[in-house]
Amino acid sequence: MKKLLLFIAICCAAKASAQGDFLLLRKNEQVIQSYVKGSYFVCQLTTKQWVEGRIRIIKDDSVFMDQMNVQQVANFWGMPTLDTLKYGLAKIAIHDIYALPKREHGISVVNNGSLFTIGAGGYIVLNVVNNLTQNESITTTRNLTNLGIAAAVFMFGEILHWTHRTTIILGKKYQLYSTATIPSK
Repeated sequence: MKKLLLFIAICCAAKASAQGDFLLLRKNEQVIQSYVKGSYFVCQLTTKQWVEGRIRIIKDDSVFMDQMNVQQVANFWGMPTLDTLKYGLAKIAIHDIYALPKREHGISVVNNGSLFTIGAGGYIVLNVVNNLTQNESITTTRNLTNLGIAAAVFMFGEILHWTHRTTIILGKKYQLYSTATIPSK
């Protein structure tokens, strides 16, 4: 019985690997995201082309991935369904990866300024329409103050929208490493 258990343990140990190949996305020495074989990976190359697919193999300096595109299309009855288009195997050198999409944390409508611009724009339109339908003056001091505040909130939302990044550009702040290229501390 002990020999059988020893044989099973040796077979399991031979199949198991302690550490496979993986990619690490780091921000100032802190790991943000990790990718392993089978992970869905989206990146922008230095040619500004976006590539996406499932990782098949991770080598020291490159990633082999089954390039694919998953998109929503209408089926026979007009209902939305997911359709996958596969392009084939692509070899991507890690140094050719320019950017990765940023994962949104929290409420992205507030972070990108959309809530502020929609709310302030709606208030301005509603205020002007109400004053015109009620034959009231738009140029009263109180109304101009309210419209000025709404315009400031609208501009704040636009500034947030202009400065909101949806990609992580690799460089000094963000680095992408494979198993073999992770620097030691």
